[in-house]
Amino acid sequence: MERSAHPRCGMDRRRSLAGMLWAGATGWLPLHPGWAEAAPAPLPTDWPSLLRRIRDASLRRSYSGTYVVNAGGAISSSRIVHSADGRHVVERIESLDGQMRHIYRQDDAVHVFLPRTREVTVEQHDAFGGFPSLPGGPVAAPAQLGELYELQAAGEDRVAGHDAQVWTLRPRDSYRYAQRLWLERSSGLLLRTDTLGPRGETLESAAFSELTLDNAPSAAGLLQEMRRLEGYRVRKASHQRTDLEQEGWWLRSLPPGFVMLRCVRRPLRSAAPEDSVTTALGPATESSGVVQAVFGDGLTSVSLFMEPDAGTPRRETPLSWGATQALSRRIGNAWVTVVGDVPLVTLQFFSNQLERRQP
Repeated sequence: MERSAHPRCGMDRRRSLAGMLWAGATGWLPLHPGWAEAAPAPLPTDWPSLLRRIRDASLRRSYSGTYVVNAGGAISSSRIVHSADGRHVVERIESLDGQMRHIYRQDDAVHVFLPRTREVTVEQHDAFGGFPSLPGGPVAAPAQLGELYELQAAGEDRVAGHDAQVWTLRPRDSYRYAQRLWLERSSGLLLRTDTLGPRGETLESAAFSELTLDNAPSAAGLLQEMRRLEGYRVRKASHQRTDLEQEGWWLRSLPPGFVMLRCVRRPLRSAAPEDSVTTALGPATESSGVVQAVFGDGLTSVSLFMEPDAGTPRRETPLSWGATQALSRRIGNAWVTVVGDVPLVTLQFFSNQLERRQP
């Protein structure tokens, strides 16, 4: 939900919701309609089977529906069409609020269309976990997740007219939030996720308000739409793989369970396109660059953005949107912004452990 080169779909998930989304058309397999009649999989009883169930449902089930995110009282909705065949995914996400935006994804290839300005951004994203999905992506092994979160069955419910099994994931420390998941009973498709605060309050909720299974348009039709670029100004987002040490940075230690997923350098606007967190902390310019390091524990993620100080006044203050926190401070001649769907203490840990090794 890596609020990823974006901090997630409520920024990304909401973002697309955090990073966003995208892949070549060769080797595409036809849909297999027989999956719709497949017998329900056994209900999960442990971390490996739960994660496998969520992943397989996203790869095997086609669907269309409306997805609504409520973050800190701000509500946004998207229309999703998802076509899957067991190995590949093609989907279209249309924002229903604010600026019109159409996002097409084929596996890890993403096209973001802005019809009002006739612009489209094309990018490869090598760690996008699907939409909707758990925001941290496939990071930690199930055994490690069991050390970080306690898995509890929380009964049954209904979401968008579908029977669901409910699970609560309770953190074993103060570095992450609790989460509650609603899985469609027959397939394990993720129907709803709630992020819970330390007192059990709902910080953010993302759920289908209506959902129809196994009726999505063909993958071929969605791909035709995705490749229809006539009349659009195409911008190819660029990034260069790097590492913190090469960029003159060092993290002395990490919060328990977090590992680095990737580190890239890219133009500032490409690092977090239309990202309210980054732009709120300072203006983006085409000539400036940013180093982004992404960390995850398997269920949630944290992004560090490091950019040169352009002399623009800023405040070293935390910001909050629902479950998403952002913390910015100056280190040497650079500004560092830490963003994630985690408690503020986690962002402070990252910020305090980061050192500048080069001017």
